[in-house]
Amino acid sequence: MTNQTDVSHAFTIDVEDWYHGTKYVYEDIRESRRLDYSLNLLLDILSEYDVYATFFWLGKAAEENPKLLKKVASLGHEIGCHGWNHEPICRMDRNRFKDETYHALSLLSDLSGRTVTVYRAPYFSITQESLWALQVLVELGIQYDSSIFPLKKGQYGIPNFTPDIHDIATESGFITEVPISINKVLGFSIPASGGGFFRFYPFQVTYWNFCSLQRSRKPAIFYIHPWELDPSRPFSNQTFTERVRNQLGIKSTEVKTKRLLKNFSFNTLTKVALSFKNILASTH
Repeated sequence: MTNQTDVSHAFTIDVEDWYHGTKYVYEDIRESRRLDYSLNLLLDILSEYDVYATFFWLGKAAEENPKLLKKVASLGHEIGCHGWNHEPICRMDRNRFKDETYHALSLLSDLSGRTVTVYRAPYFSITQESLWALQVLVELGIQYDSSIFPLKKGQYGIPNFTPDIHDIATESGFITEVPISINKVLGFSIPASGGGFFRFYPFQVTYWNFCSLQRSRKPAIFYIHPWELDPSRPFSNQTFTERVRNQLGIKSTEVKTKRLLKNFSFNTLTKVALSFKNILASTH
């Protein structure tokens, strides 16, 4: 099934522990932390297939796991920012968003020893109503954003948004947007890779999505959370719907991830975006 081409896809990780972003208050959270286990498992898998990835760190996760972040950086992976507290941008005003993002970027840069220039919003929450956030990101030194889902899914997404990697002009300068991948099926747009869709889809569906994008010379932007490789993570205090959404397919995620890495070429978000823009420039 191996499908070797010169198209590299972006392997990205939204780094957060299983309880970050939850609306529930958990007791003894320190004893319940699972990020060290799940992220080290993911690092081992990436090492096995010689893949460098982009790790979008939540500020709180970095604060709780500074040694783990330093390890990720020392292994040569790209460090990105996932905000501070896993709260959707639509719940913030401009000043709060700028302050919290600056706080997260400062911590990530201090721990990794690098300037952080890539960003992904919690819940892909740069929507039509919060596009102002792109200007703030430029002001904070962000060069690449991967926060926009080019279709409407629940509370996030921008329908009919350009699905290809492209530059966006703001009043403070340009930023390169790297949208989450979608594919066309019978005229309908569907999510192509990552997260719950990766867990829910049979592997053949993900494989077909990647092959379809490759035939168009487009990279897939794949994303995963460390907890999705951890079937033993706690699921208490969740509604039935939340349990189904978070547990469905989780036992097969590790196997699917290895199959994906075996069949396709991957790199960091920045390198994939630069490669795509260079190819695009050479055809014009």
